[in-house]
Amino acid sequence: MSVILLTKNDCTQCAQLKMFLKFGLNNKYESDIKIINKEDNQEEFDKLTAEYGILTLPAMIAGGEALIRTQPSPVLTFLEKHVGKK
Repeated sequence: MSVILLTKNDCTQCAQLKMFLKFGLNNKYESDIKIINKEDNQEEFDKLTAEYGILTLPAMIAGGEALIRTQPSPVLTFLEKHVGKK
């Protein structure tokens, strides 16, 4: 896994991003993304949000860089940069 996706339950933007990854990108990056859900893994979630200064969700982390602008274009650019698939 080269990209971490931070998410939580009952988050509209998180659901929208997951739908984009699944349907918009046809799950192309599914095996490259590790999802950390706040409710399922509070300790690791808190550690990463503190380390990267993340205050809003969803957020993606890779290569020491955090992405909080999770509209389709920035997400695709981020994934291509850190995973390399086009």
